[in-house]
Amino acid sequence: MAAVAIIGAGLTGLTAAFRLKQRGSRVVVYEASDRIGGSIKSVRRDGYLAELGPSSLAAPSAAVTTLLADLGLDGSRVTASPAAGNRYIVRRGRLTRLPMAPAELLTSRLLSNGAKLAIFGEPLVDAGDSPLEESIAAFVRRRFNQEVLDYIVNPFIAGMFAGDPEQLSVRHATPKLHALERTHGSVMKALMQMMKAPPGGPGGGGMAKLVSFRSGLQEIPDALGRELSSEVRLRAPVTQLRKGDRGWTVGAAFQTPELFDAVVYAAPAHCLDEVDLDLVGSEKLSTLASIFHPPVAVVALGFRRDQLSHPLDGFGFLTPEVERKRVMGAVFSSSLFPDRAPEGHVLVTAFVGGTRDPDLVQADPQTLTARVLDDLRSLLGTSGEPTFRAVQVWPKAIPQYVLGYGRFKEIAEDVERRNPGLVLAGTYRDGVSLGDSMASAEQAAGRVTEFLGTDGLATAGQQPDRGSPAAGPD
Repeated sequence: MAAVAIIGAGLTGLTAAFRLKQRGSRVVVYEASDRIGGSIKSVRRDGYLAELGPSSLAAPSAAVTTLLADLGLDGSRVTASPAAGNRYIVRRGRLTRLPMAPAELLTSRLLSNGAKLAIFGEPLVDAGDSPLEESIAAFVRRRFNQEVLDYIVNPFIAGMFAGDPEQLSVRHATPKLHALERTHGSVMKALMQMMKAPPGGPGGGGMAKLVSFRSGLQEIPDALGRELSSEVRLRAPVTQLRKGDRGWTVGAAFQTPELFDAVVYAAPAHCLDEVDLDLVGSEKLSTLASIFHPPVAVVALGFRRDQLSHPLDGFGFLTPEVERKRVMGAVFSSSLFPDRAPEGHVLVTAFVGGTRDPDLVQADPQTLTARVLDDLRSLLGTSGEPTFRAVQVWPKAIPQYVLGYGRFKEIAEDVERRNPGLVLAGTYRDGVSLGDSMASAEQAAGRVTEFLGTDGLATAGQQPDRGSPAAGPD
């Protein structure tokens, strides 16, 4: 029986470990912290159910649907309420409904007539010799105008990446926008899809119907944890990863070093600088630790329904940077999914920090809450003190797919080619959403399985290319 080490017990690591165990491998999951689940954190207290990480999962792919069924989670799944169909953008200090179709855009107060003309005229813009590497901001200005960037794209990029469209690569951060221009000459369709996307909070955005579970997203890692059980080792940060003639030696704090046939590195990229790497190209792999992850704080606040003047009739709102608010966006959690707040109460989950305001995340929980309440008073008409508070700070939250990000992907692919048996997986590879994370895990498990061979033992050949059938879809 082949032995595989999984480094990191977030959603990627747990999913890869579960799939490999199903296929007959002995797995050991090393986790530095005292809990599993990574950025997923659901808290139930005082009748509230708060998500202190991603708030939802976009409509699952076929592979994710199969995974949830294998974990026995179908019966617990809940879908977003159709009554929460509105999305809001802050404009001139007020929540303005986002148009959901071209016809609505014509009468919307969100954009000026000039911006509307830029959107409807975009298919006439010649792609010409568009640059191979371009920021999202430069791309949007070229195809639309500054106002569309400020009031559509900027807030949605904050919702997905907690990032800055001036710094993020359109090719790597929003590949659909980049691809549509090259294949169809227009990105109008992708922009309209973006405008329909619910503001799921940093890293949780998506273009399809959202789902969760009766006890929150935490049900996914908890179910994986039950299936893996004794294979997970908490408070065991990996300190050494060494390639030898007989396989891979993994050393972790308070653990005896062990030999494995293959390794899946599924911890955050920034943790690589904490590992003593002894493999071909180790100095190049270490550079992945320099991928920027801005801090994000999640502030969940409960109120009596009569403490808010806004009807909370939607998914939530996003705030353009030009509006100069502290809150990047908020999810109307109790409108989105059932049983998120006690009867007669509501729950709002706000996100602050990111590349816009990283210093604010360093403040104490009381100050963070006070700054969020300042914005909610003006935007939602809140009054009085919250009946529920929960604050979670993620010091290094979401990898930023900045200009030139392709070099990091090339390094990862090169190191894997030169070190058969090592697979790198996670949000720094192919997307930052929960669905992307699970897809990365499925792909990693498939590639390890092919490397080990049908008899469960390591083959002499190289690992398959990422684009091969064995690797699964990107």
